[in-house]
Amino acid sequence: MKNKIVKYSMFLVIIAITITGIFTSFLARYFYRYEVQNSIENTAVLLAHQIRQEASQTNQINYDKIAKEYAELLNSKPEKVDNFTIRTRITIINYQGKVLGESDSTPQEMQNHLDRKEIKEAIEGIIGMDQRFSETMKVTYLYVAMPIEEYNIIVRVSVPLYQLNSINKAFLFYTIVGILVGLLFTIFISVNLSKVITNPIKQLISTSKEIAGGNYKKRVSTTSRDEIGQLAHTFNEMADKLEETMSGIMDKNLRVDTIINSMRDGIIAIDTDYKILLINTIACEIFGVKHGPGIIGKSLIQITRNSKVNSLLVNTIKNNSSLSDEIVMFAPSSGTDKIYRVFTNPIKNVDSLKNINSGGVITLHDITSIRKLEKIRTEFVSNVTHELKTPLTSIRGFVETLRNGAIEDPSVAVKFLEIIDIEAERLHMLINDILQLSEIESTKNDENIQENNLTEIINEVKLILDSSARKKGIKLEVDVVENIPLLANKDRIKQMLINLIDNAIKYNIENGSVFIKAVKTNGKTVISVKDTGIGIDEKHHSRIFERFYRVDKGRSRNMGGTGLGLSIVKHIVNLYNGDIRVVSNPGQGSEFIIQLPL
Repeated sequence: MKNKIVKYSMFLVIIAITITGIFTSFLARYFYRYEVQNSIENTAVLLAHQIRQEASQTNQINYDKIAKEYAELLNSKPEKVDNFTIRTRITIINYQGKVLGESDSTPQEMQNHLDRKEIKEAIEGIIGMDQRFSETMKVTYLYVAMPIEEYNIIVRVSVPLYQLNSINKAFLFYTIVGILVGLLFTIFISVNLSKVITNPIKQLISTSKEIAGGNYKKRVSTTSRDEIGQLAHTFNEMADKLEETMSGIMDKNLRVDTIINSMRDGIIAIDTDYKILLINTIACEIFGVKHGPGIIGKSLIQITRNSKVNSLLVNTIKNNSSLSDEIVMFAPSSGTDKIYRVFTNPIKNVDSLKNINSGGVITLHDITSIRKLEKIRTEFVSNVTHELKTPLTSIRGFVETLRNGAIEDPSVAVKFLEIIDIEAERLHMLINDILQLSEIESTKNDENIQENNLTEIINEVKLILDSSARKKGIKLEVDVVENIPLLANKDRIKQMLINLIDNAIKYNIENGSVFIKAVKTNGKTVISVKDTGIGIDEKHHSRIFERFYRVDKGRSRNMGGTGLGLSIVKHIVNLYNGDIRVVSNPGQGSEFIIQLPL
């Protein structure tokens, strides 16, 4: 402010002095030019009169001689200005622009003058006049051209305006002196005046900046009772109210942000121009954008990149009504498609009497797991029904046959009873597997965890399955170090290994082998069960751990499997936060690799 006052004062002084100097110079230049113009006009008139007299006495006029003689007469007593001699120049030109006579040059060497302003005006029958700066002489010339119509010639008289240079120099000198004196006086006055005005204003500015920066407790201290003092008092009152208001807003915003960002549903609020007003972290994760202040103000379609979501909200704002839909979208965070229940609601206008809205709100609820569970439940019920129905139908059929007389034939009766017993055992195994799988799924934390020796567990499982392996000529080979500690439920680990090794035996070739390995590496226990069997096509790898999924349904039932073995294995591995994968190709055997935390 202080600098501005000084600058403005200096500027006004410079403007005032400059305007005065320009006006004064303009008047001086005007009167000087007017005097010179009258003088050379009189010279031109006299020269024209002489030409007329010369023409009356002879038929052939030497215009060049007349120009030189008359100029010599005029310049016999030349004036001097600033060491410059003022010489009058005379030129006689015809109406075609050709120079007929010239006092200072040879007419034949001179250019055509038809394009000169004063010549053009003289041809029109008036006294032509022009003022031009000569680059050669570095001085301004005044030209006056008078037509002599009866002879179709123009008499031009020109005089250098040296005096203008003097006027310009004087104007420049006195203007600079005036500006310097004025500036010194202005600086002295304005500096002292500005201190009185700017110091309180500086304090106001400093305090405003601190408040704008977040220091709402900062206040202006002033004791003056003038207008600036009143302004400071009013400013402090405003700061008090601002502090109170901002405290309330910040508290509310903090609570709202905490609530919104803690929600597991994605939330987006937009205005009527479909610009983002609010978006929580979950919504950003859904659409694969970075959460932050930079996202506010962007268009909805720019964030969602989903026409269905955008269309749903457009209809909500347009119709001022709530809508919902189930939309499948690609989730960048997981790299898979997810199912969302999308709800859109209009933001009601503050004025409830107006049936318009101020934008809309989108809520995205992830129902992928719900739909997946619904699908799994449906498939599970269907599969269980089918798997239970098959042995029950077989049992009922054989029982009905026995009732109808087959029981009287001992050989037939025994055969049918054996089949009934096999089917009953199959039904028993299925029920046991279902109950076991259900129990594992419902268990969040295994309570029977204890320190075990994995080597001993593997050896126990080998003893259990040795007999079934020998029946098929399968060789069980164990490659395990002496002591591998494992913190887990021993019965679950045994069940996991039994299911894997039993499958390796069932789906192996005659006289094949099963290799069981276990090592400790990189803070994990790695268990491998590899066979030399029929193998599994890669297209089945992602589904073999699903309930009741069979690569070859007919072969699996003939082997006595329930279709739940690998699913039980998968759930046991997940229970201990482990990982399982399969490496297999048709005809090249299969290897199941399990990684468990130590």
